Amino acid sequence: MTHSVAVLGRRPALFKTVADWKLPDVQLTIHDSPSEALAVFAEGTGALLVFDTTEYRRSRHVVEKFLSLRGDADLIVLGEPAVLAGLQNKPHRGALRRLAPSVPGDELRLEVERLLKLRDVRSRSGIVGRSRAVNQMIALIAQAAPLDVNVLVTGESGTGKELVARALHQHSARHDRAFVSLNCGALSEGVLESELFGHEKGAFTGAIGKHDGVFKRADGGTLFLDEVAELPLGMQTRFLRALETGEFTPVGGSRIERSDIRLVAATHRDLLQEVEAGRFRQDLYYRLRVVVIPTPPLRERREDVPILAQTFLAQENEAHGFSVRGIARPALELLSAYAWPGNVRELRNVIRSMAVFRQTGMIETADLPEEILTGQAPGQTANLPVPLERGAPGLEMEFLMASLLELRGDVKRILNLLQGGEQVPVPFSGQVVDTFAGESGYTTSPAGGDGDLVSAERALIERALAATGGKRRLAAERLGISERTLYRKLKKFGLH
Repeated sequence: MTHSVAVLGRRPALFKTVADWKLPDVQLTIHDSPSEALAVFAEGTGALLVFDTTEYRRSRHVVEKFLSLRGDADLIVLGEPAVLAGLQNKPHRGALRRLAPSVPGDELRLEVERLLKLRDVRSRSGIVGRSRAVNQMIALIAQAAPLDVNVLVTGESGTGKELVARALHQHSARHDRAFVSLNCGALSEGVLESELFGHEKGAFTGAIGKHDGVFKRADGGTLFLDEVAELPLGMQTRFLRALETGEFTPVGGSRIERSDIRLVAATHRDLLQEVEAGRFRQDLYYRLRVVVIPTPPLRERREDVPILAQTFLAQENEAHGFSVRGIARPALELLSAYAWPGNVRELRNVIRSMAVFRQTGMIETADLPEEILTGQAPGQTANLPVPLERGAPGLEMEFLMASLLELRGDVKRILNLLQGGEQVPVPFSGQVVDTFAGESGYTTSPAGGDGDLVSAERALIERALAATGGKRRLAAERLGISERTLYRKLKKFGLH
């Protein structure tokens, strides 16, 4: 692909330097007018701007204007640190680099080539994100891909380990040969051996013909073994020998076959702990971890969630002919705040589900799944005390009241125990009180068992419906619950 690179400056020496660059697949333009240079990036198609701030009185203004443009173009600033003071954390999807104005031309060219290479890796890999963690991962891929060495990709399930493996293959010298993948955790030991090394006809019941394993099918290319920690110990010995010598024997065969592969292995486990526990061979461990590339969990790169969400939504629109315009800001904020235990895979499935149900218009807060609204993944339990703010997203008022009532009961039982079983007064008013901002009234429910929560819930819902003129979506937002939860409560209390 061709990259559009612009150079903005007023020093003839810089113009002479860049004119001598021989950069393949690069369309290079040189400007002395900021407006002309920025026009290259106005439509979001430019790749990189080199801005020499020398002789520009409003250089900071130019930088701020560039950062406000859409797209993900990278920026190299030749200037003093003050030019970028306070701008490093300004939201921008591209890289932001500063070099001294006196940087040698060869060093500047190498930085330009490095950033363009990272862009190429990113665009061809399908890896989405501009967080520091993702940028570090992309840099490791770019460095390791040309080297014909084993790579171990680590990270939680759903973080995109196979995308990393494919990116390594695409940017290696083997890119025009086969990329073969095998999940070691999905197969029994007998089937796994056959899938790795193949089998001869008649090797076992059902072997009606010769079968080539992944070692043979990946010959000359890349073999990706996912969940390599699930290899049985006995299989690890044979696998290590095949990896070291390139020689193996199919199941039921006697002839030695050879294969030249580049291995990329992946696991969500801590392999060193597996070695210490005796479940993984130490020599195989060191054979695999020549280069290690960690894939960050989504909770450690929350700034990428809006980018990922919009990207997945666009893909769903294109794949199914939907016309969902986007995701409302409050919904994006809730998506970014969620912990995503299933990582990118979970986010993609959530976006797919909402797109299927919405199909047109905007995805709003009420369209989000319950776990996103409450901030709790299925199976998690909430803990009190927690800092609360009126109108805090994801806070379900009925959960809060249930927790307070349970807490009151716990306090009673503890005090009773400390007093030797005697009933003692508890400093609790016996009321659950809810007040809404901007309203003078309040609703109370007398204490006394399960009826406390039921009456309090009903009173809160009736109050919210009255305040919103019966509009259920607004009432749900006011209560801090999803619209689906509100419908369920209305049916429960006979209010629908």
